[in-house]
Amino acid sequence: MLISTKILPVNPENPERNAVYEAGRILKGKGIVSFPTETVYALGADAYNQETVAKIYRIKRRDRSKPLSVFLRDAGEARKVVDHVSRDAQKLMDKYWPGPLTLVFKCTTSKLCVVLGKGNKLGIRVSPSKLIDRLLDICNVPLTATSANISGKKSCVAANRVHYFFNGRIDLILDGGRSTVFLPSTVLDVSGEQVILLRAGHIPIEEIKKIVPRIVIPQDAYPVDCPEKEKVGSLTELPSSPITTEEENDARFNRI
Repeated sequence: MLISTKILPVNPENPERNAVYEAGRILKGKGIVSFPTETVYALGADAYNQETVAKIYRIKRRDRSKPLSVFLRDAGEARKVVDHVSRDAQKLMDKYWPGPLTLVFKCTTSKLCVVLGKGNKLGIRVSPSKLIDRLLDICNVPLTATSANISGKKSCVAANRVHYFFNGRIDLILDGGRSTVFLPSTVLDVSGEQVILLRAGHIPIEEIKKIVPRIVIPQDAYPVDCPEKEKVGSLTELPSSPITTEEENDARFNRI
């Protein structure tokens, strides 16, 4: 059943009260809102709500066995839902949160089981966006941090692209203009003794290595056209066949 998708303009740096409250009303009422982040556009929903999260999987055509990441307000909230924060993880949180870094921990709360897929790991984002911060405040629950796209398609960097894919399937699009950063967040698995790169992104790996010198870099950690490919030839051998879709790039987590 199609719904009426509303579009509201918003200033991400100084969000208008009417836009924030309308988005909050929808999110608290089991709806889905797309909004700009410091990277690409996201699909936001109450990450505790099984029905709404299931709808996100459905409209994105995403495999339910694969997890979704979440937005939290700060590192303190992250500590409440994960089993352990290693010394390296703490260094990364201190340096890059809030910012375009997704950290993956073992999750300890059953409240977020609906976003974990078939595993027990949770990807967490703490965004510098004032808009996201206000949405988290008004909703008082974690929000899904999944990119606004159909699985296998490129992430949306403008509201009109979100509308093209999801008109009639989500409740609201907050139009904050075109994204100025086209690379998604850098994703690191910090759930074990080693820090593992899951996806290269906005924060260069050489910068990460200044904080965590030893980092495991798998062959499949690089999205197509990622500039990091040109920088790390001595660190890892890249796949012989090109990665062509977001579904392949985001084999472990769907995150922005």
